[in-house]
Amino acid sequence: MRGQWVVQRARRGFGASSTIAATHRAATSCPPCYPSRASRASRATIHNSRPTPRRCHQSIQKPHYLSYPGTKRTFFTTSLPPILIPPTIFLGLLLGLWTWKCFWIVLLQDKLLYLSWLPPLSRSETITAYEPECRPVQWTTQQIRSLDGTKLTVCEGRLPRRQPPEKTVVICYFQGNGGSTPLRLPLLSQTLRALSNAPPGSRNPEPEVEYIITALSYRGYWTSSGRASQRGIERDAQAFLAWVMPTYAAPDREVRVVLWGHSLGSAVATTALATYLSNGASTASPPPITGLIMEAPSSSVKEMLISLYPQKWLPYRYLWPFLWNHWDSLLALRRMVAWRDGTTRDAETAPLNRRSLPPILLLTAVNDEVIPPEAAAQLEAEAQRLGIEMVRTDVPGAMHTEAPVRPAGRRALVEFIQARS
Repeated sequence: MRGQWVVQRARRGFGASSTIAATHRAATSCPPCYPSRASRASRATIHNSRPTPRRCHQSIQKPHYLSYPGTKRTFFTTSLPPILIPPTIFLGLLLGLWTWKCFWIVLLQDKLLYLSWLPPLSRSETITAYEPECRPVQWTTQQIRSLDGTKLTVCEGRLPRRQPPEKTVVICYFQGNGGSTPLRLPLLSQTLRALSNAPPGSRNPEPEVEYIITALSYRGYWTSSGRASQRGIERDAQAFLAWVMPTYAAPDREVRVVLWGHSLGSAVATTALATYLSNGASTASPPPITGLIMEAPSSSVKEMLISLYPQKWLPYRYLWPFLWNHWDSLLALRRMVAWRDGTTRDAETAPLNRRSLPPILLLTAVNDEVIPPEAAAQLEAEAQRLGIEMVRTDVPGAMHTEAPVRPAGRRALVEFIQARS
């Protein structure tokens, strides 16, 4: 009897220890999936409702594809056939590059249009480096202030004289968008020598005339301070004209002014003339500006983009609405005509007096590699429509900067300036 009792006690102890071990493993590995019997009884008594079983986190299975790296599929891969995925990626990259390039062209348009840094070290050029090529023309520099206070540099060139002149013709030169003023001094010196050596035309005999060339360095160019922009350069041009008038005026001689612009400078000169007429000249008497020379001109930035890039798939022709540099010479011509067609009434005589516009010389290079030939045709057609006196001279064999160097171009330039003297 005692032996049987010992065996039964041993069996009960083994079962209890097994139950305790199993309970410990369950508590440490996973919470119970269902509440205990006492908990269910208490909930049924209090809430009188059937308990909701809790799901064990071990019973939640992950998606099938997560168990196999490299087989994950996205909306892009599930919505397109596999054969279309490579060309779609290529077109997406091409469109992204197209948009990225357009963004930077618009953002950096001032740097791309106003090339004051080309050629390299052009802003460190000096006048003395070009003196041998300019002789006997003597060049000096003057410092003026723009309308907003920006410091500007003006180069003044003239031939030495023994006697004071009876008449002075000041040629205001507006350069193109690239390089600095000293690079252009040899070309301007050739023109000045040709003007001084050539006799005046028989149709308009004049007394002894002194020709002076003043070349403006826009803000951000050469030794001028500031940063180039259309609004800033327009202010520079107005300050330049306001400086020229009183500087060379004298009671004992007559002073006349001729504007000469090359490439982008032709748009600057045309816009400056239109603004000068609208703001400064309010009377019927002719202004001291007697002529305008447009050398290798462009009609507008918009037309330039369309002419240079006629391909419709290129982004450049579509960027003009986002530009803040327009330089529209056609619009400047219309502004000049609006001033001309205005009338003034003298209180004493009472007649209506019609204003006059200075004539324009359109000097184009036949082999121009920068400006398309359509630009000159547009300007000439617009001038004829508006009734503006414009003379066009095409210089054969000349490239973008060679029109005044070729004999035909130099002859047309000299004759036009002398006729305005």
